Parts: sequence; C-alpha cells; structure tokens
Amino acid sequence: MRYLILFVLIFIFSYGNDLKEGHKLYKEANCAKCHLDGNKFDPNSTKKPGLSFKSKSFKDVKQWVINCDVYFDVGWFDDEQEKVAKYVNSIFYKYKEK
Repeated sequence: MRYLILFVLIFIFSYGNDLKEGHKLYKEANCAKCHLDGNKFDPNSTKKPGLSFKSKSFKDVKQWVINCDVYFDVGWFDDEQEKVAKYVNSIFYKYKEK
C-alpha cells in the first residue's frame, strides 16, 4: 500500500512539473502571438493562408505542437514538445492523453 501511495504522489508531482515546464516553454516561444490574438494560423495548411482545422484528440494537439516547433524553428526536444502539448491540452482541450 505504501508503494502505491508513493507511486501516485510521484506521478502527480511529475505531471504538475510537466505542465509548469510546458507553460514556461509556451511563453518563451511566444506561441500566444498566433493563438491568442484572434489569428487562425495553421502551419499544415497548403490551401489558404489562415485556414484552420480543429483537433479531435491529444494526438492531434501533439502533432500541432510538433508542426509549429518545426515551422518556426523553435528548437524543442521531443520531451519539451510533449510538455507543451500536455500544457496546451490541459488549458484548452482536455483530451485524454494516450
């Protein structure tokens, strides 16, 4: 029983740190300049500038983070992309993470 409680506490602590780190990375990369100013930027769109698609899962959110990282040459590592995706998901989407 002690091990189960310890595991749960470690999980909660590490998840909270991921969200804090994700928020920090999100702010440092100035992601809000495209996403919170009413802009509809979509780095995946080849049809029209500003065409936007909605995500349907955490996997979609993570792919958007990766695409933005590559498009804007942010330079995040895989674990940083994961943290930003978790942060964005926790604030805006609330999809189950898989």
